[in-house]
This record gives sequence, structure tokens and C-alpha cells, in this order.
Amino acid sequence: MKNIIVLTSGLSGSSVVTNLLSKAGYWAGDSTCKKTDYNTYENSDLVYLNELLLKAVDYDKGYSISVKAEKIRQVEFLFNTIDLEPFKTFIEKCDVFAPWIWKDPRLWVTMPFWIQMLNKDNLHIVFIDRSISQRWVSELLRKNVQTLGYCRQYNAQIKGLIKSFILKHKIKNGAVLFDDLILKPEQTLLDLNNSLGIDLKVEDLHGVYNKPLYKKTRGKKSLLIAVLIYLKNYRSRLK
Repeated sequence: MKNIIVLTSGLSGSSVVTNLLSKAGYWAGDSTCKKTDYNTYENSDLVYLNELLLKAVDYDKGYSISVKAEKIRQVEFLFNTIDLEPFKTFIEKCDVFAPWIWKDPRLWVTMPFWIQMLNKDNLHIVFIDRSISQRWVSELLRKNVQTLGYCRQYNAQIKGLIKSFILKHKIKNGAVLFDDLILKPEQTLLDLNNSLGIDLKVEDLHGVYNKPLYKKTRGKKSLLIAVLIYLKNYRSRLK
């Protein structure tokens, strides 16, 4: 089993997928970052180090708002200018518990830095995506008010950068559409198992996903609430 890097633009269902993959034997860390309503399954040490990298180029807040390719190049160049010891020590610790899994929405920015210290032959990238309509509703329900067009453009840019990164470094990879995992779990798990050489079952998915399968995560009620949040914000800006 190769180590897994989960790449995503965020709010894609990646926490569910990472938790699911950890059930197949991938180590997610001594501690993981938890939000008020769910566990992200992001290695706390990885998140801390990624935050250091983003702060060093003044992109620790901006990465979740706009895509700036020059910031990615600046993060990549940090490899030549900062003390690498904490980062190498972290990788060494992960390797003790291999196979490991990294997941952090900042990774689409920081992987050009990390890849300079990782064994590419022992990596498998899992790109996690989600339909824009479901993602947009999720953003609004978290009060991240944005237009559907902005949501589509932001995620398309990140998806393009991730594809370019994979092609440049020729890393083995696969993709999971979260909508398919929930609506068509048997076939999606079969594809995931074949890609990674693991044996996850629908019962494992039930164990990490607390909503009904074969049904959209965000239904009509969620859509209505999201639209009301959007319209309320839109009206407040007109005043």
C-alpha cells in the first residue's frame, strides 16, 4: 500500500473519504483537527506546518478566497530558504506509521514544497471532487456566502492546478466524486478498492457517514435554506 495524499479544494466530502480510507489501515496522525460539528481527519501536525508555509508567503487567509498561482511558486521556493528540519522530522514520523494518509485543503498550495522531500514512487494521490450544486449549498450553509459562478470558478482553478501537479510529477492517482460515493456506493467503492488495492465495504462507509446512502447529502430543504441565506446577504449589500 502506497501512502495517500488527498487533494481537494475543500467542502468536498474529503473528511468522510479520509476517515473511510483510514479504516483500510492508513495512519491519519496522533491527533486530528476537529471542528465544532465534525472531525476533519487532518493530521494536526501537518496542518500546523502547512499554516507556517502559508503565513510565510502571506497566503494563510487568502488561499480559501482566491487562487493565486504566484503564491504556490513562492511556497515551492521556500524549500531553498527556510529551515527544513521540522518538515523532515514530520515526514520521518509519518513513515514510522506507514502507510499514512495526508489530508488538508491547504495541500493544493503546499504540495510543490512537500514533494521535494517525499518519495514520489511511494505516493498515490486521491483527488476528491463534488458536484458544484452540492458544494455551493454546503458553502452557504456554513455562511460562506458566494455566487454559484464564483464557487464554480474557484474550484475549477484548483482542480486545474492539481491536475497539472499530478502530470508534472507523474504520480499515481485516482479520483472520487463524493456524490457517486453516496449515491452509488457499491460501484464507487469497487473502483476505489481496485485503484488502491484495499477492501472497503459498504458497511465501512456506513460507519463513517451518518446520513442515508443512495440520497443526496444536500436535498431540497438544504437548498431552500441556502438560497435564503444567499438572498438575505444579497439584500443587505444593497442597503
